[in-house]
Amino acid sequence: MKKLSLVLVLVLLASLFTTSALAEWKPEKPITIMNYVKQGGGMDVATRKFQELAAKYTDATIIVDNKTGAGGLICADYILQQPADGYLVFATTVSYVDTVLSQEEDVKKYIWGFEWIDDIMADPYCIIVKKDSDWTLESLIEKAKAEEQIWAGPAAGGSKHIAAIQFCNALGAEITWLAKDGGPDAMLAVQSDQAVASCGNPGDVGDGTKLRHLVIATKEKLAKYPDVPNFADLGYPELDNLSMWRGYAVKAGTPAEFITWWQDLCEKVTNDPEWIEFFNEKSIVVHNKTSEDFLAELKADMAAHLEVLKNADLVSADYTIE
Repeated sequence: MKKLSLVLVLVLLASLFTTSALAEWKPEKPITIMNYVKQGGGMDVATRKFQELAAKYTDATIIVDNKTGAGGLICADYILQQPADGYLVFATTVSYVDTVLSQEEDVKKYIWGFEWIDDIMADPYCIIVKKDSDWTLESLIEKAKAEEQIWAGPAAGGSKHIAAIQFCNALGAEITWLAKDGGPDAMLAVQSDQAVASCGNPGDVGDGTKLRHLVIATKEKLAKYPDVPNFADLGYPELDNLSMWRGYAVKAGTPAEFITWWQDLCEKVTNDPEWIEFFNEKSIVVHNKTSEDFLAELKADMAAHLEVLKNADLVSADYTIE
């Protein structure tokens, strides 16, 4: 009995020591958040706002840097070559994950070389058409069933292309994807009648004078667009869970103490009223999903997106994420 009690005491002491160590971790030098998108891109805007508001909750110096190219692979390569010490954070999105899949890159390196620690927001997908068109979702899909219909968007096999295919698969239609050099060019293609529609995010309509949302994939109506239907309104509630997540990852092997510290900081920032108001105005849903929940979301998206890419013959049949 005494031996058992001694073991119990040692376990409790070890637990207390670990908890104390985690709570007391503080950075000894600046932390750099690396964006793979250009300045002004969605994740860049989010990261710079995060940097601003984090100053309310920590004395740590946070630096934001951008290393662009190859859909995030260049930035990922850079991070993976650095020490896993907690001083370099990868600002990443589902678009990066889809680049890895569509380019048939090494998942063991480019996905599992990281620990996925915080998903901080969801930017819902939507279908966008010309402002002065008379399209409804029903008429758009019926037309797509009858003849070739061109939708414009960023790179073939990218996140918005995958979302468009997921929409159309559920609605029983097929489309031809016109790949453009980014979201703004895709919106111009719709305005100039090169394409009938686009799959984008709510903010892609700009000031709303030339484009409009046909439907927005979000369970809760967006305050900025209360009259725009979601898919549930139109009879397809299962499509209201499709969105572009953005979040943070670190190189695998990063100390658990840092991850706990960073997740606590993310919790504080994402609950800050200024953060919530800033992104609500952009029609972006803010939250903070940490390790297990984020990892489950990542795995589900990878499986679903790979199936879409294979069925569309955008990746080879033998490519695997296992």
